[in-house]
Amino acid sequence: MSRFDRAVLTLLRAPSYPLDVHEVEDLTAHCRRIHFSAPELLAGQAIAPTFWLRLWIPVGGQEVQRAYTVTEVRRDAGLFAADFVLHDTPGPASDWARAAAPGAKLRATVYPGALFALPDPPPNGYLLLGDPASLPAINEILKALPETVPARILLHRQHDDDPKLTVHTRPNDSLEWTDLTTTGEALSGDLDGWHAWVATETGVTRRLRATLHQRLPKAAVKARGYWIAGRPMGRS
Repeated sequence: MSRFDRAVLTLLRAPSYPLDVHEVEDLTAHCRRIHFSAPELLAGQAIAPTFWLRLWIPVGGQEVQRAYTVTEVRRDAGLFAADFVLHDTPGPASDWARAAAPGAKLRATVYPGALFALPDPPPNGYLLLGDPASLPAINEILKALPETVPARILLHRQHDDDPKLTVHTRPNDSLEWTDLTTTGEALSGDLDGWHAWVATETGVTRRLRATLHQRLPKAAVKARGYWIAGRPMGRS
């Protein structure tokens, strides 16, 4: 981590915690779930949907940071998980995750930021747009939504085995693996009184947000880029 990064995180009073790899689980050939033991972190933080960490990945004697959503929290055991997309091209986080085994260690920094919060009163429904990288956050949102608020989940399919990933849909939810780069048909249907949450590749997120702003009030749309095609999303 650079001196600049350390100074910024210190100024923001961003706490750091040690993590130990507890278990490694392959969800598909392109997605690996790593369960971390982190009792100190879980004791010191309130975990809400879309809660994320900066993981500091060791590379050649230095560290690079990458952001990952916290999921599958088991406070009684001091465990949580993070899902790593195993990219076809080499990258620090993918390479580390491929080689990770129980006992491996990382550091994590909690960076303050806005998390998902259900509006009051709740909307008529939620449109959730994402991909395998943001699926952990979408699953945590689905767990938090009242049964009276249906969700429509549209996930961008990147690999043939992506639909094998678990999506925590409820009886009134709908799920579709699709191509989010073509936004017109994917966003059809009645959205009156709905809210939208978007998290996918930065350029795709930008286009989806612009399309949704034509159909929903701006305040009803929360969108962020989770990654950048062809570029690392993080600092060294």
